[in-house]
Order: sequence, then structure tokens, then C-alpha cells
Amino acid sequence: MKTKPQNKKAIVIGSALCCLLIVLLSWNQRSWRTMDVILFMGQSNMSGANGDASQAPELIEGAGYEYRAVTDPDGLHVLEEPFGENENRGALDDTELLERRGSLVTAFVNAYYEETQTPVVAISASVGSSSLNGWLTGGRKEEAAARLEGAKECLEKEKIRIRHIYMVWFQGEADANLKTTKDEYKGMLRELVSYMEGQGVEACFLIQLGPDLADSVKHQEIMDAQLEICEEADDIILASGLPAALTDADMRDEGGIHYTQEALNLIGEDAGRNAGVYVKSLSQETAETEQEAQERQEEGE
Repeated sequence: MKTKPQNKKAIVIGSALCCLLIVLLSWNQRSWRTMDVILFMGQSNMSGANGDASQAPELIEGAGYEYRAVTDPDGLHVLEEPFGENENRGALDDTELLERRGSLVTAFVNAYYEETQTPVVAISASVGSSSLNGWLTGGRKEEAAARLEGAKECLEKEKIRIRHIYMVWFQGEADANLKTTKDEYKGMLRELVSYMEGQGVEACFLIQLGPDLADSVKHQEIMDAQLEICEEADDIILASGLPAALTDADMRDEGGIHYTQEALNLIGEDAGRNAGVYVKSLSQETAETEQEAQERQEEGE
């Protein structure tokens, strides 16, 4: 008989501790910020070979950060141009090929943030003159995956919850030079995206290759392949076809291949807005599905 009060007291203390634990866990979860992680992958136009950081748009406050896998893997930096300026390592090192002068990334992130109201953690993962076969066999996809894994670890340490992980792909000139066929290009891109999905990427936002100003048909097969795979695959989304329309000479360098910062700003804004609209639609679909499920449950009760 004497043990009953002690048991009751233990139950009360245990219940109180459980409630306190729930409160603390809830508070801790609310204290975590939420961001989307996006890898910017491709070749020289993604690297910003002909950009100009001074002409890039000003970053919207709070819209974007950069995870510098090479130069500072332990923290985040506010996104700035030239994006990925010193992020050269291993298979994603193009220091011998080009200078990263200014990219489309800030314009992309601004437009994406305006649509989603979710900050972006951007990861540089591009290398000049890279073909798709080189991405699959030259260690490039593995280096991109390693950078993503480092970002995940950093964000967990920084108490940042990852909402979505995406890749943006802007590439194709190298494959046009190699005369890669349409089917070959589609098959290799499918393999690359599938590999990155195995690392946590949810979908690929594709920026279509633009025409070679010196040879109007040179890039056409790759451009067609890119449009076709976006129509065929649910997880490869055409974010921008604008490069195909930017055929004025003042939008390119003297060789007609690399885009100026003005063009990169336009492409980045278009791609970021379209990607943001897509991501926002996913959130709306999820909310509608949850509401329908709740209504069915209430009707059943």
C-alpha cells in the first residue's frame, strides 16, 4: 500500500518530462530555417566564361547563399558574383580553360525566390568544354555528388532544413562539336540525371542550348534532343528555351558561343522564374491533396 503514492508520483514526473521533451523538440524544429539546394551544372556558359560580375543583378536580401565545397566547406556565404569563382577541384576544375567572370546564378536565384519565397543554397558544379560522356566517365558526376553531400552535412550543422534538392543543367556545345546524336545525348542525360537522383536530387531543370551563330545547324540536333527529353521525362523540366532566341551578336562573345552578362541575366531570370513556378505548383498540389484527405476523413467520421 505504501508504494502507490510513489508510483503515482513517478507517473506524474514521467508525464511532465515527456511533455517537456515534446515542447523542446517542437521548439528546436521551429528554430531550423528551411532552404532549397540547387546544383548549377554544365559547361562554360554555366561557369560564366564571358560574364561580368559588375553587371549582374543585386541579390534580393535573404534570397540566396553559396556552399563553397572547395574553398570553405564548413559554412555558407551570401551568394555573390562571380559565382563559383574559385570552386575548382578535381574533375570540376576549369582554371586552365576559362576565367569565371559572372554567371546567370544570381538572376536565377532572385526569380526563384520571388516565386517560392524560399532561399536557395547554390552549389557550383560546372566545368568548361565538358561533354556528357565526360560527365559520366570522367569523375565529374562523382565530384558533383561529393559537393552535394558536403552541403547536406554543412546545412545540418547550421540547422537548416532542406526542403528540395534540384540540379540546373546548361550544356551542349561540346556534344555538338563531337556530333553526338540525338538518341545518344538523351540516353546519356537520362543516365546523369538518374545518377544525381540517387544522390538526393529530385529533378533537373534544363536550360536549352542556343544556336551557334557561325553555323545555324551545328547545335540543332542537341537542341532538339533537349526539347524531346523534357517532353518525355517528368523529372527533366525545360526551365528556359530563351538561349535559342538570343541570336543578336551583342549577346555573345566574338566566337558566337559564350553569352554576355546581359544575356546570362535574361536566361537566369527566365529559368529561375519557370523553375519557381514549377516548385510552387508542387506545394499547391501537396496542400490540396492533404486537404482532400482531411475532408474524406471527416466525412467518414
